[in-house]
Amino acid sequence: MLGVLKRNPFSVMLALLLHFVIVFFLVFGVDWEKKPKPIASQANVVQAHTIDLDKINEKKAEEKKAQQLKKQQQEKKQRQAEEKKRKQALEKKRVAEQKAKQKREAEAKRKAEAKRKAEAKRKAEAKRKAEAKRKAEAKRKAEAEAKRKAEAKRKAEAEAKRKAEAKRKAEAEAKRLAQAERERALQAQIAAEQNSREIDRYGAVIKQQIERNWLKPAQNTEGLSCIVQVRLIPGGDVVPGGVSIIRSSGNAAFDRSVEAAVYKAAPLPVPSGALFESFRSLRLNFKPNK
Repeated sequence: MLGVLKRNPFSVMLALLLHFVIVFFLVFGVDWEKKPKPIASQANVVQAHTIDLDKINEKKAEEKKAQQLKKQQQEKKQRQAEEKKRKQALEKKRVAEQKAKQKREAEAKRKAEAKRKAEAKRKAEAKRKAEAKRKAEAKRKAEAEAKRKAEAKRKAEAEAKRKAEAKRKAEAEAKRLAQAERERALQAQIAAEQNSREIDRYGAVIKQQIERNWLKPAQNTEGLSCIVQVRLIPGGDVVPGGVSIIRSSGNAAFDRSVEAAVYKAAPLPVPSGALFESFRSLRLNFKPNK
């Protein structure tokens, strides 16, 4: 009852007021119809009063039925209103939940979009930094490469200059050496010619000294000759056993006379110094009177 009163206070108050009016009329006997005053005797008056009560009771029953019907209708309307209100509340709740869901989804979408944008921004920033780092590294490498090439070029130029200078010096040295070699060769040639002349001169003198010391054998030596080898020491002395006939004349007495003449002529006239080496082992073609 309290729930009904809370939900529909106006309807409850109206119903109570209606009941109060009905009870009032029932208690005080209000007659809604205008009836003529009774003319009959006292007995008739009692009978008329009885009829009125029946009508009143019938009317009360109808009114009560009407009130019950009205109450039922009101309760039905109230139930319908409550059902409608419940459905409206459910719909409102559904709409609110749907809105909340949409709001959550929108918030989630917003957050996801914000996260995506933040991630994209982070990636873009990382990419920008990586690109800047790559460019800086490329620039550093390019500068280092340019510096290396410049240094390599400088070194190559210095090396080329050094090689050119070395080549020039080598060519100059080669020219100097060639000139020195030519001079040395010329000097050697001159020395060789001088030595050859000296050797020939000493050879002729040695041959003459041997011939002066040669004793001609008793046999005929006309046209005889032999080649004798003489081993000498500095000063012209003959090494003991150092005379030998390497090509005989065919006449043993002639060959022995030549050997004896060599020993007798010693010491032979020989040059000193380095030129003596040409006379350390001396070969002579001995031909008398030649």
